[in-house]
Amino acid sequence: MPLKITHRKEEDVPTATKSGQVNEDLMAVKDAMQKLATDMVLEIEAESEKAVRGTKMLITKAANQLGREWQYWSLGSKVFARPKEKTSRRGRRKKT
Repeated sequence: MPLKITHRKEEDVPTATKSGQVNEDLMAVKDAMQKLATDMVLEIEAESEKAVRGTKMLITKAANQLGREWQYWSLGSKVFARPKEKTSRRGRRKKT
């Protein structure tokens, strides 16, 4: 089925009800990530199991803005996150 596209006046269409919601959520997640104590894990309650994917996306965006990698997983509608442990990226040296 092809898309049906029409042009409408701005006052004839409904406005977005959650305008700016993502930015507020992103700032809240980023703030919580910065305040996380050592050996602690963030627990974020999503609205539903379908909202888990969006919550993980917010964690990824916030982590990128903070310049640090985070690890996250979910169980039902809860998402858990913690900073990734630093690993050595140096390879083995060849013996000569």
